[in-house]
Amino acid sequence: MADRPRRKSVKIGVRRGGGEPPGYRWTVRILDRAIDDAREFLSADQYAHLALQFKEMAREEEPTRCETVDIRPIEDYHELRDKGGILGRINVRVFFFVQHPARSIVVLGAVKKENEGQTPTAVKVLMRYRMRSYLATFDRAPDPSGGGS
Repeated sequence: MADRPRRKSVKIGVRRGGGEPPGYRWTVRILDRAIDDAREFLSADQYAHLALQFKEMAREEEPTRCETVDIRPIEDYHELRDKGGILGRINVRVFFFVQHPARSIVVLGAVKKENEGQTPTAVKVLMRYRMRSYLATFDRAPDPSGGGS
C-alpha cells in the first residue's frame, strides 16, 4: 500500500513582494484548519470578502493598524472583526498573529460569533494552541523571498 502524500498544513494567501505595485509588504500564511473553520459557515463570496481584507492588511507597513479593517488585540494574537454587508447577519472573527521578523501574517482560525461580549475562553485557548503548534513546527529564520512553508 503506497503512502499518500501529506497535505501541507499551511497555505500561502499572498507573498511579500507580489501583487500590483507597490506589492504586498507581508506574506499571508493560512492554517488549513483556519480554512476549514471558515468554510463551515461562510459562502465562497463571503470567504473572498474576508480574504480581501487580509490582502489589504498585507499592503500596510503595520498590518494590525490597517484603517479599513477592524482589528483588536487578544493576548499574543489579534482578531479581525466583521459583520454586515455581504456577511449579512453573520458576526465573524478571524484570528491571526504577526511574525515581524519574517514579515508574515499567520491566520489561525475563524468563528461565527454567536454571543455578545468577549471572545469565549475555549476559542482563545484553541487559537493559542494553534499559534504555539505553528511556531513549534514552522518558526525559523525569515525567508528573504517571502516564500517558504
